[in-house]
Amino acid sequence: MTPAEELRHLAGEGAEDAIPEGFVEDEVVYPGVASVLERAREVMTAAISGGPLPTWFTDQCHDDSAIRVCTLDRWSLRAWKFWLEPENRRWWWWSARIEGGEVRLTVLVRSRPYLRGSLDWLFRAAALA
Repeated sequence: MTPAEELRHLAGEGAEDAIPEGFVEDEVVYPGVASVLERAREVMTAAISGGPLPTWFTDQCHDDSAIRVCTLDRWSLRAWKFWLEPENRRWWWWSARIEGGEVRLTVLVRSRPYLRGSLDWLFRAAALA
């Protein structure tokens, strides 16, 4: 999936497109309402397009210079960006909807299981903001 294709899907278009060869769908569910989904879209759009990340997101991340021990409750911004690099990514945004107080996100993956900590942190930070 190209960045342009993923940006199209982030904008809510193309959910009915054929799944590209070599990918399978996986549905991931997070607690949240429309504002959580919109914040997640905002961050991913900036990350993929190379734009500045929203301050509300960077404020949720640990300051890399202050990290002395590994923590699981918050990601450092540097670590999150590392896992969004094309060669490190294991998931790609396909479609999302709100249903019953949950964000139901469909991602494309090449195989299961896959690393999705960066995705989990994205939605946790969006819910905390």
